Amino acid sequence: MKNLKYESYKAANNLLNDAIKNNDLPRSIAAIAVCESIIADRLQSYLKFKAPEIFVEKGKEKKFVPTGKMIAECLKHFSKYRIDLNSKNFGKVESNNLFKDLQAWLKSRNDICHGFVKTNTGTPTKEIGEFHKAAIQAAEKGFMLN
Repeated sequence: MKNLKYESYKAANNLLNDAIKNNDLPRSIAAIAVCESIIADRLQSYLKFKAPEIFVEKGKEKKFVPTGKMIAECLKHFSKYRIDLNSKNFGKVESNNLFKDLQAWLKSRNDICHGFVKTNTGTPTKEIGEFHKAAIQAAEKGFMLN
């Protein structure tokens, strides 16, 4: 039972690697969703003791706290969370402020997940090749940041 989290992360990383390796649009969109799940899980761990109140509403534990809200809360508690590491998939990964980078990534995630067909009235959708490229980039960036 204690290895279930490890197995979940391993399966998620396999999906992410597969999406990037195959340059596949549907897999990339799935990978973006999985990245957000991993990121949200880690944000929740950061905030468990720093801001437990954001996980409670009217005395009951909330079932869902938006990722954007958790990122904003992390920015309050970890204003300069720098990372510098070597990734076997991406090489050197650096960030002067992880949570600011996560905010920018969340915007690209929203653009992909909500922008495939939906646009502002009178505005055309992205050309599919451009959209596909943006989806791959968002999956790669999410993979790097998770």
